[in-house]
Amino acid sequence: MTITLRQKDLENDNKSLYLDIYENGKRKFEFLSLYLIPEINQETKERNEATLKRAQEIRAERVLHPETIPEKGHLMVVPDIPNDDSPEVIDWIQTYMEWMDGNPEYSKRTVEQTQYLQERMKEFLKAKRRPHITLMKFDKTWFKAFFLWLKNDYVPQKYVRVKAKPLSNASLRNMQQRIVAVFNKAVKTGKLKANPFYQLEKEDTISKPKSGHKLYLTPDELKLFMASEETNGVRETQLAFGFACLTGLRISDIRALRWSNIMRNEVTNTLVIVQKKTKELNAVPICSTAEAWMPPKKDDKVFHLPAHANVDAALKRIAKKVGITKTISFHCFRHTFATLQLAEGTDIYTVSKLLTHSNLATTQVYADVVDELKRDAAERISLKIPTKEESDQT
Repeated sequence: MTITLRQKDLENDNKSLYLDIYENGKRKFEFLSLYLIPEINQETKERNEATLKRAQEIRAERVLHPETIPEKGHLMVVPDIPNDDSPEVIDWIQTYMEWMDGNPEYSKRTVEQTQYLQERMKEFLKAKRRPHITLMKFDKTWFKAFFLWLKNDYVPQKYVRVKAKPLSNASLRNMQQRIVAVFNKAVKTGKLKANPFYQLEKEDTISKPKSGHKLYLTPDELKLFMASEETNGVRETQLAFGFACLTGLRISDIRALRWSNIMRNEVTNTLVIVQKKTKELNAVPICSTAEAWMPPKKDDKVFHLPAHANVDAALKRIAKKVGITKTISFHCFRHTFATLQLAEGTDIYTVSKLLTHSNLATTQVYADVVDELKRDAAERISLKIPTKEESDQT
């Protein structure tokens, strides 16, 4: 038998470590749930050294004790805990969801995210051959392994037959928030003494990425986008996008928008809706341009949009057609709306209210973008004053 430690390149530039096991003309692989990360400083270099050391230890164990080689996947160690009467992890998540059901403090989206967590947890524990692990045995090592599996091994079902795409950082953060909430509830009800998540090192958790530039369209780009001649469903999507850029409504609210939500008077038209995400009542003024981008009335529903994937495909098609190189999606309109409002001098508090942000810091990101635009504009003004030597030469 020969056992070789190998590396597999991942799309996120990490390397997955696995054992190539060859015996009697047959080959199988054992993925170790250990990963090398890009070495950008001394700390990451030391982490990789520790990871390689652990991988070599597992290889040595397999060489000395071939009976420990799992038939499939890496067999993680489950701590031996006497008198463990805690429920199984999967069962506890189910109990948590039943407790959430009908509780007005939790939105439908939060319940759906918890159900998604339960489904992924079932897949993870099946891969680790520990489907019945209990809460008390699911320690910080298992937390770390679960996060690594989500980031590096799990492929969403919709990408199985196409180019694999990992979960976005936002999805990973949602998953982390849900599992932390589930274990916090276990602590509050006496099922656990402490939540193992809080024992993890910061680098082993899923951190919120540093806020980068929000993708938005400039006024000229928006005019160019809306001037493109489109028909049928693509035109409907184009109008909805333009309307959203001038009202700040989310796509869920655009889909739910009804003509009966619009209150008309001599001064202006105003939308009065209950936001789908926040469940809050909100009044949104409609400017004349936004009104002009509303489609002809067919029934009480204002916009008849196709499936979300088709919406984004239509937006990308229009952008490419008119020469906009930015990779836009429907959510880009929220960034466009906020940036346009702040650039025109609307105060940040008012913009925050229009976007229904619960935290002013969320809106501040757009203010930072506008500040940068102002700095760029200032840099374009260059008045070169000649030196004394240059003046003497003229």
